[in-house]
Amino acid sequence: MAGTTPTSAPRSTPGKRRLPPWLVVFIAFDVLLVAGAAWLLLGGSSGSDADDGASSAPTSEASAGATDAPADPAEPDPSPTLEIDPAEATVIASPTGNITCSIVPEGVRCGIASLAAEPAPVAGCEGTVGHVVELTSAGVSTPCVPDAEKPTEAGPDVAVLDYGATSEVNNFVCESTESGMRCTDSTTGDGFVLARAGVSGA
Repeated sequence: MAGTTPTSAPRSTPGKRRLPPWLVVFIAFDVLLVAGAAWLLLGGSSGSDADDGASSAPTSEASAGATDAPADPAEPDPSPTLEIDPAEATVIASPTGNITCSIVPEGVRCGIASLAAEPAPVAGCEGTVGHVVELTSAGVSTPCVPDAEKPTEAGPDVAVLDYGATSEVNNFVCESTESGMRCTDSTTGDGFVLARAGVSGA
């Protein structure tokens, strides 16, 4: 036993200890997870702005439709609101006879017998919306008209309003043009154009 020196375990040098392989893999995986999360947050925020713009529109339209249902032009009026006495109305027709308008001091109602394409059905209307349009001091409306009351072509007894000519009662003026019948309220500026293509703003 004498003369032998007991061997001691080798000392580890500070700073040179190596991490176990499993720990290295774990740390690398964590770094990748953090980097991926940061990329999603930064890259997803700009995309979410565009998505919000696209997805919020239907929501706002739906809420607007719920609160402003009576003013929604897509919803038909239950029936024509303008009362017209044929004996007192000024009745005119386009040169083709396809459009007939009745003008009274309270407003104007025009009907078209034939459209380029039949209007699509409208919920709540047992008839059609688009063959008749009215203009009063309250504005323009397209009432629901039963199929049995759809306008027909003007008869020979209806005065023809030549292209370029106008007919006026009170503040309501209708002008016959080759692109349709244009009727306006000179007081409010409201109006419409009725043609085979349908109803549009004046």
